[in-house]
Amino acid sequence: MILLGTGNSEDVILIILLLSILLAILINRKLFFKILAKVNKLIIPSLYKKDIGKLKSYEKVILGYRYWVTKNSL
Repeated sequence: MILLGTGNSEDVILIILLLSILLAILINRKLFFKILAKVNKLIIPSLYKKDIGKLKSYEKVILGYRYWVTKNSL
């Protein structure tokens, strides 16, 4: 058994839970990206009214990131 800091069996249960969540995310990749797209919609500012040629470099990075998430969620 792998035990963390305290050596309790609760740590093993926590590790198994985290690994099962990670496995579920990997299996449901589209679901993960759909949830990420919804979170991004709430957090990241919208750039649809701006001219792409006049965007600042950090805005281009945000636009590219949003495109990547949207492409993977479809």
